[in-house]
Amino acid sequence: MTDIVAGVSPADCLADAVAIMCEKQCSCVLVSESGFPKGIITERDIVRLFSEALINRDVADVAVAEVMTKDPVCVQQTTSLYDALVLARSRKLRHLLVINEHEQLVGLVTQTDMVDAYVHLIERQSQLETENHELHLLSNEDALMKIGNRRAMEVELNFTEASARRYKKGYAIALMDVDFFKKYNDYYGHQRGDNALRALADTIKDSMRESDRVYRYGGEEILLLMPETNKDDAIVAAERVREAVETMALPHKESPFECLTISIGVAASCEENWRELIESADKALYQAKGGGRNKVVAS
Repeated sequence: MTDIVAGVSPADCLADAVAIMCEKQCSCVLVSESGFPKGIITERDIVRLFSEALINRDVADVAVAEVMTKDPVCVQQTTSLYDALVLARSRKLRHLLVINEHEQLVGLVTQTDMVDAYVHLIERQSQLETENHELHLLSNEDALMKIGNRRAMEVELNFTEASARRYKKGYAIALMDVDFFKKYNDYYGHQRGDNALRALADTIKDSMRESDRVYRYGGEEILLLMPETNKDDAIVAAERVREAVETMALPHKESPFECLTISIGVAASCEENWRELIESADKALYQAKGGGRNKVVAS
């Protein structure tokens, strides 16, 4: 990680923060209070401010807290490089704040740090036969459905849970299962079954919100992770996905609905750990399947 070389408090003048960035020739300034992370001022934030200044023409007295990226994504000192890479890729981040066991700010990991570490890792992996093999080991995508795999799901869930506890913002999970999928495979064949799963994944990706993330949980089960989402909003999002799959109208002659459908169990929490949340969503999914399928049930 990169040691903390530039930092300000939320009440400091923005001009001081920009001056530090210029003096230190760094791409960001960390914002902390009593040693705890509060935000981060990045080059993107400064660009956004200048854009607004073209209209308002009054930025001299703007405080750091007004333009910083709030609730920044944080990782523990013990976080592995792989987990940091997966998180940075899924969130499209260039900076990850590093905290200790007391959740106090100790540094940050930049995109340059991760690239340098990754290059060093590749150099140490000379025993691997090909570069494709190296990339395969770091893959976080399900080969069939082209969505996140189980490993990527667990990484993201760990960070989402920690963020929810840190910033007191809830998160939700929707666990989906294809209705009568065994009958679909038996009737149409496994090749058609694979095609159906690919089409299903594409439909879910098109209908979910930009902030949501989707993973293959196992078999024909899919998990939708919804950060900063309460139960009511999660039900609305899950219902939109269910309707999109039904509207896809993929024929399924062995189903009473005559097309491919999904049942969904939803659970939301702020304090519950993600394994307990999945268990709650799974129970709700069981109720949805027992109640006639092709529906959304919340725990």
